[in-house]
Amino acid sequence: MIKLYHMHTSTCSKRVRITLAEKNLEWESVHIDLAKREQIEPDYVKLNPNGVVPTLIHGDRVLNESNVIIQYLDEVFPEPQLTPSDPYDRAQMRIWMDIFEHRLHKNINIVSWVRQERYKRWENMSENEVEEALNKQPSPERRELFRKRLANGVSQEDIEFAEARVADVLDLMEDRLNSGPWLCGDAMSLADISVVPFIERFEANKMSKLVDWVLRPSLGNWWQRMQNTKGYKEGFYFPPPY
Repeated sequence: MIKLYHMHTSTCSKRVRITLAEKNLEWESVHIDLAKREQIEPDYVKLNPNGVVPTLIHGDRVLNESNVIIQYLDEVFPEPQLTPSDPYDRAQMRIWMDIFEHRLHKNINIVSWVRQERYKRWENMSENEVEEALNKQPSPERRELFRKRLANGVSQEDIEFAEARVADVLDLMEDRLNSGPWLCGDAMSLADISVVPFIERFEANKMSKLVDWVLRPSLGNWWQRMQNTKGYKEGFYFPPPY
């Protein structure tokens, strides 16, 4: 039995749901409401010490980190194969996944704080409630990040810098996709799955210049191909339990 702790709008959760759909795997859904801070409740933190989603349980095995989870699923359930057979292409897949997690995800998160008004989750809280919520954050890094954002906000300069770094990654993708339909080899891989949820996030964050496919036509064609995959159609959107 596979159990997935996730949130319907979570980018990292979408990676895992797309992979599960591509693999035709049945799974049990446990929805975690980030707006209600269910991800930092003690019972959940026992499963995920970072207090984030998703978390996957397979039998008695507990796995965190979405890029690690989808690689695990592809190894345990090898059909259809989502990892390239060629060692060089496999290495490129892992490089792309690292770029998406540590450059793309990081900078989109900065923009989302303002454009999706995530700061409003804290606005109606007293100082004591804010401090209590911060202290419940299991990750010291995330705790300090929230403290700085609540104290200083996110400036327009911060947003512009983050958007420029996102554009750098998209330019890398465009260059790669100019020579083939997928990021690694001749078939869709975990690299394509790892990044596809972010494209929708550009639209949600009003980053219209980044989804101008006239500027990046190969990336635009890839985006259309990804939306037509079984994994995207079945795993991307998930109805919330309320």
